[in-house]
Amino acid sequence: MLKYYLFLLAIFMLAVFFVYIKDPCNQQVRTDFSNEYPSFKILNSGVSDGSPESVRCHVSYEKPASEQVYEDIWLYQHTDRGWEFVKIVDSRKMAEPG
Repeated sequence: MLKYYLFLLAIFMLAVFFVYIKDPCNQQVRTDFSNEYPSFKILNSGVSDGSPESVRCHVSYEKPASEQVYEDIWLYQHTDRGWEFVKIVDSRKMAEPG
């Protein structure tokens, strides 16, 4: 019985790993953001909502020589070549630091 549970756990972990790899809000948005704004510091990124065709990725960051936190929402669409950046849907300043 233990082997059965270990097998199920391994399948679950593989599924989570592949979802993480395929999610553009984990690695691709960080790469695209860093290429566009190399001097900005990314604090966090994640998905807000999405479908198999498109996804909105939240990216929080600090500009150089600033402690102010900003957040953008980047829209990605799935094409034949994979996930591609479309546009920045929203950009806002978060609460003042301190």
